[in-house]
Amino acid sequence: MSGEVHRSGLWPVPGEGVLAREGDLVLLGSIADADFADSLVALLVVVADAGGDGRQLADVVEDAVARSATWPAAAGEPSRAVVAFGPLSTGLVLAVCGLAWADIATADGVQPLVSVHQKVQLRCVVSCPVTEVRAGLGSDRGGGGRTDRFSHLDLGAIHAGGLIYIPERPAGPEAPSAAQPVPQVVGGALPKQAPDVAWAAAPEPAAADAVRPEPTADPGPAVPVPAEPAEPADAAGETGEPFESVLLVGESMAGMDPQPALPLESAAPDARAQDAPRAVVTGVYCKNDHFDDPDARFCAVCGISMNQQTLVPRPGPRPPLGVLAFDDGSVFQLDSDYVVGRDPALSPAVAAGQARPLCVVDDAGIVSRAHAAIQLDGWRVVVTDLDSANGTRIRHRDDKADQPLVPRVPADLRPGSHVDLGGCGFRYESHRGR
Repeated sequence: MSGEVHRSGLWPVPGEGVLAREGDLVLLGSIADADFADSLVALLVVVADAGGDGRQLADVVEDAVARSATWPAAAGEPSRAVVAFGPLSTGLVLAVCGLAWADIATADGVQPLVSVHQKVQLRCVVSCPVTEVRAGLGSDRGGGGRTDRFSHLDLGAIHAGGLIYIPERPAGPEAPSAAQPVPQVVGGALPKQAPDVAWAAAPEPAAADAVRPEPTADPGPAVPVPAEPAEPADAAGETGEPFESVLLVGESMAGMDPQPALPLESAAPDARAQDAPRAVVTGVYCKNDHFDDPDARFCAVCGISMNQQTLVPRPGPRPPLGVLAFDDGSVFQLDSDYVVGRDPALSPAVAAGQARPLCVVDDAGIVSRAHAAIQLDGWRVVVTDLDSANGTRIRHRDDKADQPLVPRVPADLRPGSHVDLGGCGFRYESHRGR
């Protein structure tokens, strides 16, 4: 696409913007609205942490743009622009929002996507191997400019006005497979359908359509939440149903094929996994050598009675303590602390890397930006209202009514407890401690 030669990797073009990469997902955006740019990077992290693909990233970015009150820019302000892409089981998905451009190279030539208006959204779904992606902010394509040859972006975010991405091998399978259904993502992304080869421009919305209505059609079967195991008939050694917490996003992630990676030369291991080692806690091992809560009656993995042997407390890495099942069907593994809200990236705990952000969409403004914290304390799970404007309420499994939380006072979450953030919420499910 130009005479400049690069080895495989993600290379930034200097400019006034931000280029971020999480795993195989890439986002390039303007920073005219710093708060909105921060929220886009936070959404990138959420989708990557959930194991999302390029179509899911395109969904949440396009939805965030459509819902943003500061997009497009007012008269006299710098224009807004975003380019986002990532892998799909059938190849690659790339979205262009606002004043930006992208070129996608395949063996059959170059597919250009050029947006000349802030209110235009373009999407390209490529079902054949991709050899190179070039993109930039603004309308001046000019070959994408010269890259910073000393900045090979593996993970993280840096200033940039464009990018060149070259896979170690062409991204995409040798033969296209059937397109996968698009799961939903916490953050309110709406499922989208796109042609598998060509790109199409989204029509400019009318003022009354600035906020997308919730879909009225049947969204399909809900994500199954792991069922509770039946207790053994006696303590003589019957085993219950095995249980392992899993990280799911939306209605159909569990049934999707593994997503092909976009391999990078000298790619670093997942930094999130390195930065968040499992906490070491005191626990006991069941007869089958599974690490459990000392107060558990039955093993959370194999279901065997914990009375089968003399239990000796000893330290070990804490396993996931269950899942958070949100009202919209999204499910998240409970293996770290979380901050839940409309913009949880603003929380000091998230900024310091002590908790993960869980974004929820609330057009009514009832949910605060950093509404509540979910924390793991040993084998306990606690929820804390973070001085939210409209409060947090909790209802345990056997309670007939919910109760308000006292701000900044942690409250225990028991399996089956439901937390209401004001119009939306989540349920805590776990076999542990039963």
